[in-house]
Amino acid sequence: MTRLKLLAMAATGCVSLLAMGAAAQAQSLEESLALAYNSNPTLQAERARLRATDEGRVQARAGYLPQVSASATVSSQHSESQSTFVIGGVATSSGSTETNSTPKTYSLSASQSIYSGGYNGGAVDQATALIYAGRESLRSVEQTVLVDAITAFMDVRRDAEVVNIRRSNADVLAQHLQAARDRFEVGEITRTDVAQAEARLSGAQAELSAAQAQLATSRAAYERVTGQPPATLQDPPALPDLPDNLADAAETAFRFSPELLAAQYGEQAASHAIRMARSSLRPQVSLTATASGSRDSSYTGDQRDSTQILGQVSVPLFTGGLNRSRVRAAIAQEEQTRQQSLLARRQVTEGVTNTWNAYITSQAVIESSRQAVRANEIALDGVEQEAYVGLRTTLDVLDAEQELLASRLTLVTAERDSYVAGYRLLQAMGLLSAERMGLNVEVYDVAGEPDRFSLPNFDLTPWN
Repeated sequence: MTRLKLLAMAATGCVSLLAMGAAAQAQSLEESLALAYNSNPTLQAERARLRATDEGRVQARAGYLPQVSASATVSSQHSESQSTFVIGGVATSSGSTETNSTPKTYSLSASQSIYSGGYNGGAVDQATALIYAGRESLRSVEQTVLVDAITAFMDVRRDAEVVNIRRSNADVLAQHLQAARDRFEVGEITRTDVAQAEARLSGAQAELSAAQAQLATSRAAYERVTGQPPATLQDPPALPDLPDNLADAAETAFRFSPELLAAQYGEQAASHAIRMARSSLRPQVSLTATASGSRDSSYTGDQRDSTQILGQVSVPLFTGGLNRSRVRAAIAQEEQTRQQSLLARRQVTEGVTNTWNAYITSQAVIESSRQAVRANEIALDGVEQEAYVGLRTTLDVLDAEQELLASRLTLVTAERDSYVAGYRLLQAMGLLSAERMGLNVEVYDVAGEPDRFSLPNFDLTPWN
């Protein structure tokens, strides 16, 4: 066996090993989503914000509980005194005395709110509503991060396919150029035909460079969302079941959209703020108990103890209009949140409508693009055969090649758009989550959120 054949076999073996390694490292869409769910900084920050919001209820409930404080002091005192008598106009000292003492004091105080005019209850209810609003905001951010990961995954796959298509097109045009030059040498075509082939090849090479740059951009976006650069990406699973019509999609979104639910909880929180503001117009009743004592305050052995129980009622009589102004401001803020809820509902309607139409349109584009690809492949084959016998020019062949290229690129883009639009529709409906998709992650616990509603039965079996 010659040395050249041995080198060829070794090279073939290396290529096979590299291919096997790439296949072993192929990354699925589910793995990409798990990376984003576990490491995305935007999602992690929103979880931390929710934990801070959760503490608001603990702080509000503290208003119902007694407040107890204790204090103690210890000091050291030294004093000197001297007595002087005047006898016959002469000052006579009778001597000096020194005293040392260590005064000690302590106090224990406890206060309990008996009636706050409804402030404490309003504060607890407001904090609870804000927690639920925060959980819906977290759900919204989670949906956004997952859709961003899906989009980045599909963008990388699309742009990689575009690079392959454009590279293949450039190779084909290079072959056309070489064939044109050969035919020009034997006088079958003119110099114009060669120039046309050269121009098309130059344009294809420029578009290939642009496609490679776009692929690099998409890879960077993927790394931003998931925290890791993309490996070889596997084919994505089939889309989950989607509603049969726009009306069903909109009805689902009105029930489960996190943006709409967050706005509604915000409206509830604003209504509780009115209760808190009105409490300043009502009496406040509290009870305070104090126990204190001192030791050695004046001299060694001195002891003093006291206890006190104080009931206090405070009634606002005149505050210069401050309290009533706060009530009016809270009412206006509630109206603001009510209008924001209405706006959120309209935005949900718009979002569902847009994503539904985008999905339906992309499905139609896919079907038409597939037909266009088949037709252009047949047309190109016919034009090349006709050009071979002199019935078509080089420009006709180049045009047919360009039309086939355009239809292939349209198909690749439409397939990506359809897949992303399907998940954007689920996002608009409020049904996209790591738990429902069955991702292999530890689902973030929002501290035992109660089951307020049951989700519709849209099948997500492609993930199982």
